[in-house]
Amino acid sequence: MQAPSIVRGLFTKLTSAWAFLRREPEFVCADCSQWARCGLASSDHCVIRAAELARGDWKMRRRAKALRFVMGWPMPSID
Repeated sequence: MQAPSIVRGLFTKLTSAWAFLRREPEFVCADCSQWARCGLASSDHCVIRAAELARGDWKMRRRAKALRFVMGWPMPSID
């Protein structure tokens, strides 16, 4: 009986994705749109970080990345 294990695996993937998306996110430097080319140390006084937090779209970018990771879809650039 392979069908129950396939269904169980699907539900496991969906519930883990749902739990990951429901967690309250905290901004990290990797969420920044300029993270790859920044080169600065992580700091609470970063001007770019403050602008990202004010704009507020970093949560949606993180959720899209998480969903793609959990579902195994290709990771195109979101920025």
